[in-house]
Amino acid sequence: MTAGLFLGLLLLVGFSLWFAIRQYQENVLKSRVIAATNCSVLVTDATLPHHPVLYVNHAFLSLTGYAEQDVVGQTTVILNGPATDRVSIEKLALALQDGRECRVSLRHYRKNGTSFWNEVTLSPIQDRRGRVRSVIWVMRDVSRLLQVQAELHQMPSPTFLCDLASEGMLVTAESEIVYVNKAGLQILGAGSAEQVIGNPYLDIVYGELQESVRLWIVQTIRSSHSTKRLETQFLRCDGQGVVVELSVAPILWEGKESVLICFSDISRQRQIETQSFHAGHLLGKGQSIADNEHWGWAIGHGAEIWSEEQYRVFGYEPGSVPPTYETFKKALHPEDRDRVLTLVEETFTSDRPYDIECRIIQPGGDVRFVRCRGVLIQGSSDQPIRMSGKIEDITDYKLVAAMAEERDHQFKTVMEAVPNGMLLTRQDGTISLVNSHVERMFGYVRDELLGRPVECLLSVRDREPQRNARATCCSPGASDLMSVSRKVHGLRKDGSEFPVEICLHPIDPSKGKTILTTMIDLTAPERTDEALTDIKARFDLAVLAGQVGTFEHDHRTNTQVWSPILRDIYGVSGDELPSFERYLELVHPGDRERMRCAALRVLDTGKEGLYTVEHRLIRPNGAVRHISLCTLTRFDGEGSKRQPVHTIGMLVDITDRANTAVAVRVVEEMETMRTLIGGIAHELNNSLTAVLGFSELALALIPAETKAHRHITQVIGAGRKAREVAQRVRRALDQASSYSVSRSVDQDPSTLPNEVSDSVGPRS
Repeated sequence: MTAGLFLGLLLLVGFSLWFAIRQYQENVLKSRVIAATNCSVLVTDATLPHHPVLYVNHAFLSLTGYAEQDVVGQTTVILNGPATDRVSIEKLALALQDGRECRVSLRHYRKNGTSFWNEVTLSPIQDRRGRVRSVIWVMRDVSRLLQVQAELHQMPSPTFLCDLASEGMLVTAESEIVYVNKAGLQILGAGSAEQVIGNPYLDIVYGELQESVRLWIVQTIRSSHSTKRLETQFLRCDGQGVVVELSVAPILWEGKESVLICFSDISRQRQIETQSFHAGHLLGKGQSIADNEHWGWAIGHGAEIWSEEQYRVFGYEPGSVPPTYETFKKALHPEDRDRVLTLVEETFTSDRPYDIECRIIQPGGDVRFVRCRGVLIQGSSDQPIRMSGKIEDITDYKLVAAMAEERDHQFKTVMEAVPNGMLLTRQDGTISLVNSHVERMFGYVRDELLGRPVECLLSVRDREPQRNARATCCSPGASDLMSVSRKVHGLRKDGSEFPVEICLHPIDPSKGKTILTTMIDLTAPERTDEALTDIKARFDLAVLAGQVGTFEHDHRTNTQVWSPILRDIYGVSGDELPSFERYLELVHPGDRERMRCAALRVLDTGKEGLYTVEHRLIRPNGAVRHISLCTLTRFDGEGSKRQPVHTIGMLVDITDRANTAVAVRVVEEMETMRTLIGGIAHELNNSLTAVLGFSELALALIPAETKAHRHITQVIGAGRKAREVAQRVRRALDQASSYSVSRSVDQDPSTLPNEVSDSVGPRS
């Protein structure tokens, strides 16, 4: 019994030891695999908050520039930066919280501060109880991949390039033709695409060959032999047959799995080859010189053949020159000759097909771009017996590519030249291209915006309306001329907001691929508008406070505009039409002719300047008012053709000022008279006082009964009466002065002296 227990215990210990050793070996193997992989890998501890890093491999350190001691114990937050998408961070956080797998692409930052697009894949590791103990982070730098995808989005439509190709192309979906290019229509003898689209693709194949063609296409697609080609016969729309060469490839067409069939008409080539070569003449029985090549060279016999297309590519009439290798070398452009010949000659030793693009010079001097392809065929003894190949004229493709590149350059130049912010976005709002003005306007660098949603440049309250506007712009009913313009609040990188006018222009809205977005900073215009509004308010306040009437006269249309204050001064209603004739009717008769002549003299001189004049007017109710008038006339033209264009004027009622001036003059005159008479009365009073004084002294010395006493008494009486008269005269002058001043102030202006200024001319 004891021995059995001991044996069982020994087996249990041995099994545990074996399991521990195996587990250790597996962990060591996994660590070595992780360390050796090219992908960046780090492992975080899921049992602790914030998932601190436990392990990083060498690829991660090379990608980020961090040292191992900089990362271990830290969190992945050290990889985040100012342009890291918050949505992607939240996706990672939720995946870590739920303990599930996740894959996102977001912008991360290296230790030196440079950014890169990082594809992060989370793989949680569970223990036996199903609890997540750690998480493996697999990272991959996809910056170049995203850049290529962005460039592909900016390339022309595939159908645009297909229509320029010389090779027939058609697309089939669920065995029906959904697209055919122009070259394909020509080969099939169809007048329009409607004759072909919608029909089963096997209908264009000869009946006895349909099943073999169908099986070949299925096998080629399944085996992914995209370079494999098939020679067969198509049936044209006119009932004639045509020998074609096929190649197929699986593609996605409008979101559906489809098949691209490329085909070339080789009927004429086959006729030439049949006439020029016989089976066994060069290579023996069953060997053909031409398997879809435009040229062939039997090495053992030295015989060569060029197709008619080959001759035409090199600029010769078929059969006009010997089809030799020397002729080929002579046609090569001097700058490309060594490169091409080196590659062709390497085919003999490497046994690899060659494919190269180069230039040739035709006899007439024209330079053409061609694509040269060739293959070396070996016999049973591994000896080269034949070379064959194809030379295609790709000048049109090169020109199209150059034009596309030039258009792209011009487009970018235009985007940089405009004074406004411009950017391209896809239908989902992702930014694919921005100009430098957007960088300066929002404070970002270009790499920080590419791939981000355009709503990141707008305030939170404007983002949802912007998405709705973009959806409207990309709706099926939208046209190329449609644009959506809105005033929103832009959001700079530093968090500050500013007014922006944003306008969306759809490009190819039927497919909804691209939207051209323009942004205009409205900060300066709004400040200008506010300043102008403030200036206008101040001007209106000044005009109202000063009771200044204004008028405008357009001489070209002979129309006038009178302000409400001017109508109050004139005493006319708002319904009465303003005119120069009506103005002259209101002018005082004594000033009317002078004002009419003054107006004509100003217009005749043709000299621009501020003219001032004062005159009287009579309101419709008979009241007479004094007016001060200032005018400014703008002229156009030179010499005898100089004509008045526009006159603007202002006038002020100066009646109170005129009354005050008259009253001042009356007071001054009365004061002068009072002073003069008062002086006379004063002198008279002094003289009378002296006379009375001396007379009264003399009277006391003269006896009363004498005649002289009686005479002196009469003199004293007369002097006293004269002094009373002088005092009454002075009091009367004071009263008369006060009465004259009050009367002159209350007097009607029409009875005042006519001393209105008649000066009309520029103010100095």
